[in-house]
Amino acid sequence: MEALKAKYPKLTQAFDQAGLPFPKFLLEKYERILQKIELSWDSQDADKYLDSLLLKDRDDRQGFSFEAISEIDLVKRIHDYLIPSSKIDLYDPFGAGVVSPRDEMLAYCPSCDQKNTSDTTQIPIPVTVDEPPEKTVEKHINWPRVHTQRELIEYAELKSKQGRLIYEQQGKSLGEILKYYKIIDERDINLTKSLRNLPQNAKLPVGQMLVESGMISSEELVCALCIQAGIIMVDIVMMPIDFQTAKILPIDIARVKQVFPAGVYQHTLFLAVSDPFSFNEASYFTILTGLKIELVYAPRHEIVNRINLTGSPRSTIESQKEFRNMAMTALDLSGGKPPVDEVVKDDISENDSGIINLVNQIIRHGIEQGASDIHIELFQGSEESCIRFRRDGRMEHFSTFPAAYHRAVISRIKIMANLDISEKRLPQDGKISFALPEGKRIDLRVATLPSLHGIEFVTIRILAAGEPLPLDTLGMAERDMNVFREISQRPYGLILVCGPTGSGKTTTLHSVLKQLNTDDRKIWTAEDPVEIVQPHLCQVQINKKIGLSFAEILRSFLRADPDVIMIGEMRDQETAKIALEASMTGHLVLSTLHTNSASETVARLIDLGIDRYNLSDALLAILAQRLARKLCAACSWPEEISAQALDEVANEYVLSVQTKLPSRQEREDLVERWRGAYAQDGKLYFRNPAGCKLCNGGYKGRVGLYELLRATPALRHQVRQHSSASEYLKAGVEDGMRTLKQDGIEKVLRGITDMSQIRSACV
Repeated sequence: MEALKAKYPKLTQAFDQAGLPFPKFLLEKYERILQKIELSWDSQDADKYLDSLLLKDRDDRQGFSFEAISEIDLVKRIHDYLIPSSKIDLYDPFGAGVVSPRDEMLAYCPSCDQKNTSDTTQIPIPVTVDEPPEKTVEKHINWPRVHTQRELIEYAELKSKQGRLIYEQQGKSLGEILKYYKIIDERDINLTKSLRNLPQNAKLPVGQMLVESGMISSEELVCALCIQAGIIMVDIVMMPIDFQTAKILPIDIARVKQVFPAGVYQHTLFLAVSDPFSFNEASYFTILTGLKIELVYAPRHEIVNRINLTGSPRSTIESQKEFRNMAMTALDLSGGKPPVDEVVKDDISENDSGIINLVNQIIRHGIEQGASDIHIELFQGSEESCIRFRRDGRMEHFSTFPAAYHRAVISRIKIMANLDISEKRLPQDGKISFALPEGKRIDLRVATLPSLHGIEFVTIRILAAGEPLPLDTLGMAERDMNVFREISQRPYGLILVCGPTGSGKTTTLHSVLKQLNTDDRKIWTAEDPVEIVQPHLCQVQINKKIGLSFAEILRSFLRADPDVIMIGEMRDQETAKIALEASMTGHLVLSTLHTNSASETVARLIDLGIDRYNLSDALLAILAQRLARKLCAACSWPEEISAQALDEVANEYVLSVQTKLPSRQEREDLVERWRGAYAQDGKLYFRNPAGCKLCNGGYKGRVGLYELLRATPALRHQVRQHSSASEYLKAGVEDGMRTLKQDGIEKVLRGITDMSQIRSACV
């Protein structure tokens, strides 16, 4: 008892005066609450704190039991009885309500009052009007959490820079951080400091004291500590994480360890954990993945939800095996292949459940594997139909199914694309809106082609109908970006993007439209097909079956009062002429053309019958582009470039704009410029592909290569003179243009790709 009085002198005195036993349950389970009440006793802070503990809508209540609530209520009643001046006087509405304990009230003891015949446990409560309880601190918590892969990379790059902070409050005290985010106030901080001064709390962490006292939750504590230590916090449920990243960890291990891969950047795996301060298994995951581990924070329940939503990530080999087994089961061919004389059957219905399931699985696996195209082929003399995917521009074998079902599979795809299944002699084009299990829909473009003996091949292009990319994320050089951005703001004129099929022309045009898409502009687009949908754009799908061609749509656009017109492709003379006329009558016209380089595009337009004088007046710029495969950031390794290799690359760089080799001095000047821009410790490096679990043979994703030819006065003069492509190239280089190969070589020196990819993409 003496120890209790020494620890809680004010509370023991109050309970002695009330003739009641000391609250044992609070003493055993919630000692921190008692300590806080002890420190604030005889003050209005104690009254407000007790009120807040009993409020039903208190956000941070820790689920008090009935015993705890009863004893807290008893403490409050004793406090109200012994210190009534903490209440507002009903008859003194102008009183300030200053707390000043009254001696006569402190001397009053109901157990000693002979006139009081009531039970000593019934404490008389003075008739007072309660002060409205202080409003609890409104928790408007907006933790700086990462929601996209781009934000994750930005935080990672910022963190890698020495001396840079990723949070405004990083490095500050825990109390300052919690106060900044309005979780606690100055009064709570002062009480915590007082609690810390008690001998038994000297070595207790401040955060633990705050949690045990009920002032903050454990999740709020971890978030504040992450800000203090500079640990990235992620929204793991809503954050887009691609399949390649999600499959790094086996799902069973992720579920047992309660972790999830949030992203990969520069050979580092950002691993989401619920407590980065006590997590001690980073070395285990380094050995498992072969990557450096960077811990990021996400609440445990969000990690579990993400694991459940993701399911079991599978490797390509596992997917191939699973598909093969599924196909054999669905087609009821577990007994083996069909006889050779029944290689292609005509009596199998495209409506059979096995065929329907097979086609759906082919499409789902293509989407899951990140393919841009799915090819279904039956070669002469083969007993199996081949399924191939194109990923990052490269064709890859995926799986096969018995050739006996080839025609049924093709017919099923035709039905889905609303094509004529009876027509097997002519090519057909169609479109499918494919529903994924999670409810999302993806558009597919279907093209069928007849081959020998009535066998049809089919190609399914997966249209990634996502948000258009910001213009500054396309990977253009600084000069090209500045020029292209300025030209795209012109009120009228013609801008062309050229390159082969699948080189990203549509993506570039939609990035420009995203920049131009403001309330003061009317924008019309004619596309075949519409791949990217943007709000506030008037987009039209070309339909040749009903005569809705590019030329016909373009004529109608001119009557619809547009400011900007985007034409998916200039395929013929009529479309090109109408587009040129539109660009000369107050409209900004964007379009694409299938040519090899920017300098060849002018000659191609003149060959289409375009008036060269009108073209010289209307043309603003021509952007040629290609896509090259990017090196995997997780596994590529650097190698210093030898002097001989540097000379060879310098020769290629110069020969892309002239026909003779550069002199020794020209090569040395060029290499010296490269050293100033791209050298590390004075040395230039090539990065080489290695191959890991995250990539496709050392490559992952693609990067754009660009060649921007601006319509300068010199170029306009050459257009009017019908000069050769080499003259246009010379004028562009004098204006600062870099060719596709030059842009590619500089991206090689930056470590984005390698020379084999540049040589395969550029002449």
